[in-house]
Order: sequence, then structure tokens, then C-alpha cells
Amino acid sequence: MDQKMNLQEGTTMDDQITAEAHLETISRSYVRSYSLKAAIDLGIPDIIHSHGQPLTASQLAAKIPINPPADASCLDRLMRLLVHAGVFAEETKQTDAEEGEEVSHYGLTPVSRLLLRDGRYNLSSLAVLNLHPLVVSAWDNLAAWLRSGESHPTAFQAKHGEPLWVKASLDPTINKLFGEAMSSVAKLFMGCMLERCGEVFEGVSSLVDVGGGNGTVAALIAEAFPHIKCMVLDLPHVVAASPPRQNVVAIGGDMLESVPPADAVLLKAILHDWDDKDCVKILRQCREAIPEPGGKVIVVDVVRKKWPHQVFNELQLLVDLQMMVMNNGRERTEEEWKKLFIDAGFSSYKIVTSVGVHSLIEVRP
Repeated sequence: MDQKMNLQEGTTMDDQITAEAHLETISRSYVRSYSLKAAIDLGIPDIIHSHGQPLTASQLAAKIPINPPADASCLDRLMRLLVHAGVFAEETKQTDAEEGEEVSHYGLTPVSRLLLRDGRYNLSSLAVLNLHPLVVSAWDNLAAWLRSGESHPTAFQAKHGEPLWVKASLDPTINKLFGEAMSSVAKLFMGCMLERCGEVFEGVSSLVDVGGGNGTVAALIAEAFPHIKCMVLDLPHVVAASPPRQNVVAIGGDMLESVPPADAVLLKAILHDWDDKDCVKILRQCREAIPEPGGKVIVVDVVRKKWPHQVFNELQLLVDLQMMVMNNGRERTEEEWKKLFIDAGFSSYKIVTSVGVHSLIEVRP
């Protein structure tokens, strides 16, 4: 038998070795995730930013500090992986003219700039939330949940006995982290969308942000359009823990039961948390809340499709599974969105703009 060919599998040994490397890389992907978390916990992005230029591992170790600071080799290895992942940049500089020794200096990239504590868009809380033990442990239960049928609506609930929302309501720390994470990503996406499609809010005198958390998005809209009376509807425990926002009224309630009346209703990253049946319920409540004619529902959510950037294709697949495991929700194609809108009694919709994998959809009665 040709030793370079495995006749049973029909592939060369080189193919199998490459496949093995691929398998190991996938199964060890958590190493990259937790290395990112370690960098956040150690404050490495802020240390580099404060210094104003790239730092060596030894310099970083002295500032963190690593104990003992003289041995920075572990930190150097951590940074090498995160450079490969695109989180940090690496510059090689000669430090000894006679011996020609070169040492790596680590700097920031657009990714690590999103982790700066005082940055315009600080997404560190989002990364920490995604790696919270409460969240991660649900994934270890995925296979058991899939075998169990309909005994539990989600793998998270099968693991923890209660939905994520209940857990958050009982734990102020998780509730705070969740609010910070959603607020930080909302600043980035809604900032871009307000710049691109401010005309969506023209003619609107009142707006309610359904599931609007701590009111970040509503505050952004109120600042950009001072004439709009902005409201936030969310669960009572979320509203109770939220800071007051200028020109924003916070209302405790349940969007499945009622939505306050307004010219426009905003649903930002809300419907992907829910199955089709509950989405239709929420949309019907929104339809009742807006005037006809002239009222509108503004949906900001993922519209699943093939993207030219591979990172967007992978992200929408990852988030789709996360919605399944955590909330019994899903990411939807345009045709699936259209069906929801029709089932809820709307007559037309228009995708106005997209930012990354998220799109702004204007839906009318």
C-alpha cells in the first residue's frame, strides 16, 4: 500500500496531519478566549496606552506587577498568542548593539483599543460577560440538552434551572455586568447608525426603546434629536438598577404584555433573543403602541446572509448558537424577518442601513 495514502479514508497522510492540526486548533480555541480575559483582568491595554508607546514583556511585568517581575517569560508567551489573534501588535527592536539581541515590544491594535477603560467605546465588559462562568457552563451542557428534547427551553436553563433573565435579576453583579456590556456595544453601533440614517427619526416626536436596558441608546437619540420624547421600557429590576438619563423616562414593564404608546418603537438586539412565536407577540404589542398612519417600528438586529468579510460570517454563526443556548432565540435571514413582520400585522419593511452584521429595519403598519 502506498504509505502516503490512506486507502480507507481516501486522503493522504499530509491531509490527515493538517486535519488533526485543525481539530486541535478548534478544540483549544478557549485558550485564546481566556488569554484575552487575562489581558483584560491584568489591565494590559490600559498600561500600554498610558505609556504612550509599545512595551516589552519585562516592562509590562514591572507595571502590572508580575511576581517576580524579573521573570516575564510567561507574560511574553501570553502576548505572543494575543499578537497572533490580532489583539496586540508586535514590534521587534534591537536592544544591544554589540550582541544584536532583539526584543519584542507590544503595542495596541484597533481590537485592544476597544478594551481601554477610558476609551470612547469600551467593550471589555462584553468580552468578560461572554466568558462569565454562568455563561460558559451552559455550553458544557449543550449535548445533554439536545438529547433531552423539550424538557427545558434552553441549554442554559437545563444547566441552571432558571432563565438568564431570572439569574440576572437575583444577582446585582451579573445584572450590572450585563447592562454595561449591552450599553457599550450599543454606543458603538447606534453611534454609527445615527450618523448614517438620522432621517429615520425625522417626524418622530416620541419614541420608546423596548428592552432598552440602562437607557444608553435612548440617551443617544435624545441628545441627537432633542425634540423627541424618549422612553425606555425594561423589566422592573433593570430599571431599578439603571442611572437616571437626561430627557429619558424609564418605565418598568413587560414587552410581551404591553408597550407604551409612541410615534416610534425601537427594538435593538431584542428579537434575536426570542423564538418566532414570542417575536410575533412582541411585534404585535409594538404595532398597537404606534399610530396609524405615520407610526413605525425600528428594528436593529442581525440579518443573516453571506458577507464579504469572513469575520462577519463567523460572528453571525457564533451569535446564532449563543442565542439558541442562552435564550431560545436565533439570527434570521431577510425572508425570516419578513414572515415575522407579516404575521404580526405589518404591511411593509425596509432595510435602511447596515453596520457590521447588524441592520436597521424600518417596519410600518
